[in-house]
Amino acid sequence: MRLTGSNSYEATRQLHKTIRNNIVKNKRKLTIKEYCKFEGIDYQEVMEFLKREIPED
Repeated sequence: MRLTGSNSYEATRQLHKTIRNNIVKNKRKLTIKEYCKFEGIDYQEVMEFLKREIPED
């Protein structure tokens, strides 16, 4: 699951900054919940994905 659609660090950093500044100017951190709400992504689905167990090879 790729949330940003980009593998570029710089593009992802800029998107993070843009979202952050649209929520509150000069805010340093962006929570997963804030990101999901801004992008219209289901927060619970993202959390389930992040908490899943990764099988060992």
